[in-house]
Amino acid sequence: MSPVPAARALAEFSLSPFSLLCSALSHIPYVYKELSVAVFADKDPQAVARRSLLKGAFAGAVLLGVPGLAGCRSSTTADAQSVSPRRGGNLRVVISGASSTDDVLDPHLAGSWGGGAVAKNIFDKLVAHDNDLTPRPRLAEKLEPNTDGTVWTIRLRQGVTWHDGKPLTAADVLWSVKRILDPGNKLPAAADLKMVDIAASRAVDDNTVELRMTQPIADLGALLAGWYVYVVQNGTNAFDRKHPPIGTGPFRYDSWAPGERTRLVRNDRYWEAGKPYVDSVEIILAAEADARLNVLLSGQADIVHELSYVQAKAQRGNQALTVHASPVGTFHSFNMLIDREPFNDPKVREALKLAVDREAIVESVFFGYGEVGNDLYGKGAPHYAAAIPQRAYDPDKARALLRAAGKENLRVTLHTADVTPGYVQSALLFAEQAKKAGITIEVSKSAADSYWSDVYLKQPFTQTGWGSYALEWFYGQALLSDARSNETAWRRPAWDRKFATARGTLDPSRREQRYAELQQELWADGGYIIHSYAKWLDGVSPRVHGFKAASVATDDWCSYRDVWM
Repeated sequence: MSPVPAARALAEFSLSPFSLLCSALSHIPYVYKELSVAVFADKDPQAVARRSLLKGAFAGAVLLGVPGLAGCRSSTTADAQSVSPRRGGNLRVVISGASSTDDVLDPHLAGSWGGGAVAKNIFDKLVAHDNDLTPRPRLAEKLEPNTDGTVWTIRLRQGVTWHDGKPLTAADVLWSVKRILDPGNKLPAAADLKMVDIAASRAVDDNTVELRMTQPIADLGALLAGWYVYVVQNGTNAFDRKHPPIGTGPFRYDSWAPGERTRLVRNDRYWEAGKPYVDSVEIILAAEADARLNVLLSGQADIVHELSYVQAKAQRGNQALTVHASPVGTFHSFNMLIDREPFNDPKVREALKLAVDREAIVESVFFGYGEVGNDLYGKGAPHYAAAIPQRAYDPDKARALLRAAGKENLRVTLHTADVTPGYVQSALLFAEQAKKAGITIEVSKSAADSYWSDVYLKQPFTQTGWGSYALEWFYGQALLSDARSNETAWRRPAWDRKFATARGTLDPSRREQRYAELQQELWADGGYIIHSYAKWLDGVSPRVHGFKAASVATDDWCSYRDVWM
């Protein structure tokens, strides 16, 4: 689609919801807990789920239309059941995913939401994040650093078996790290673990791994909880129909139609006693939000992930689904490649940051399911610099900056697509807001199925969103000079060195200060316009029980081990 003026685009997309203001939802602040104790106790996994891991390692909804219930209340209390979960049933979920050529079963490569959902249920990680962004033990019972963070010892949970009956061992962990780091594989998780010296690492015994670092690391757990860092079976390199994936997760692979759907069946050897409950899970891919909702409303799905915010509002009172909102939002941003004209001028970047009315976007696009962003990743995460002043909408100052830069009457093209609810609407509203600063933003809408391959990282002004993880993880993925997803062209070797120092600082207060300095530089000079943190919304049929509202990429997100029918 060729660029269209924002005014015409507003008419084309019929965004009458922009004129509506809904009551903002109540938000519960999620504060990352500074942890000073260093181990998982050797007890039942449920008892230790919120226990701290290691010294310094992790320091630093509305209920709609459920039969028999009136009014609205938080979905987090909606499924308190007086009866015990029962086994049986076939769960069908629909989520956005990759094209047939990009859809993969390799958990170290699966970057789409749909790919992540499949990986989450076949495989498992050593450590994951809870919904409040505190650590949750998975395959690791204990992580422990030496005195300077250069050697980490990992003790594995005993009694875990692979889908083929083989026991989980230290060799599997070492193989997984080695595979991730192999430069020939070009895996995105290599950015997470590149400080691991795999040649010097070893298996102490079948249940204990010793990982040696090339530089001090204060919080290895935050990196092991990264999106791609799953444990795969020793020696495994192929994941496809001829080589079905074998994991330790709650479900086993059954069938796969790339770009369409994946079917999983219950793993009766799963290490969490009694789980999962359903016999099978079918994960259906649909790129468009309307298509996803229609699959559920037509009775062909039981859960729809990533509802749009307009849909959530429109479905109030519909007894066919309950809307669940995540505790922590995903960030929504406009990304400027700062090595490309006109975004290589700091005054232009600052002007564009001042030309967006964040509060209006949260209310008019996300209908209160979110909160404003401040051009920084990690709201609610450890080390997030909440003390940096909130950047406000100031079109007069933006106009003055452009005048000083010799860029009055600036014209730019913002590339968008319906790949995530709110992208197109935010882009169009931003274009209207920027007019007060004398900025013309032409909105170019691309096809949803080709946006990530043909537009993202290629065009100088685009959109993206990331789930809530540790800053250590995100910086390695998107902000280091050699980051695979450096979507703002932020390449500052001096900043990279400061980040390495911060990541290796074991003293919590000094680490906090160093991360604050890193973020101050990003806030002042970076290429992100992070305007909002929007809740992830799921629509759930009343047939489904045990579903948990979860923040994107946390342990409960798209996990079906607790769901029953």
